[in-house]
Amino acid sequence: MNIDFKLDKLSVIGRAAEAYATGELSEVKERAERLYLGKRYPFVISPDYPYPLHLFSPRLSAMLEGVTNYPDAEETWELITARENIIKMTAVTEIKRTAAEILGPLFEEKYPQSDGIIARKQMIGYMIKIVMECFGYITSQGRMQIDTSGGSGNPNRRTNFFKSATRYAKMTPGERDALLGQIESADVKRHFLAITDLVIKGQTGYQRVYNIDGLTNWDTL
Repeated sequence: MNIDFKLDKLSVIGRAAEAYATGELSEVKERAERLYLGKRYPFVISPDYPYPLHLFSPRLSAMLEGVTNYPDAEETWELITARENIIKMTAVTEIKRTAAEILGPLFEEKYPQSDGIIARKQMIGYMIKIVMECFGYITSQGRMQIDTSGGSGNPNRRTNFFKSATRYAKMTPGERDALLGQIESADVKRHFLAITDLVIKGQTGYQRVYNIDGLTNWDTL
């Protein structure tokens, strides 16, 4: 169990539980309408929780709406949340590697090292954190160095957009219960339990749509 994990390390689930408990949903409703007017909302948990889970992060919302100076935020979010890339990130996490590492070569090709690279890496790292949380993964202790061994003069040297990245691990029911113990409000606890039950079991509306554990055979391609 990740015994040092605190409720305030969550980026969206805790905020969502509090907002649904208090009924203070106008801000996230307006964000969703501005970003997805006329479109199907992504990352909707269930009919009881009808707003995009990722938009409960004010920081991510500001990125996607262009309020903060992060380059290509909307395009980057679309790339990270592609089904194929979510499958890659969750799969590599299961073998105790970093989610960012598997997407590093993609971003290295798309965004060559240039001015603003630190801000872009921070943006990508935070977006990955949101996606992983939406799929039931929490930050694990410590960052991991990404292997780019072989030496700079070696043509076969492994390269990556990132030099180090945050590690994640699947949230266990025990860890969820420890987080519940940090919540004082009974109403917030009730919503937090309901949301995390769905996320941990892979039964949210968006997890059913993404179907990252589903198999595709030749006849269905």
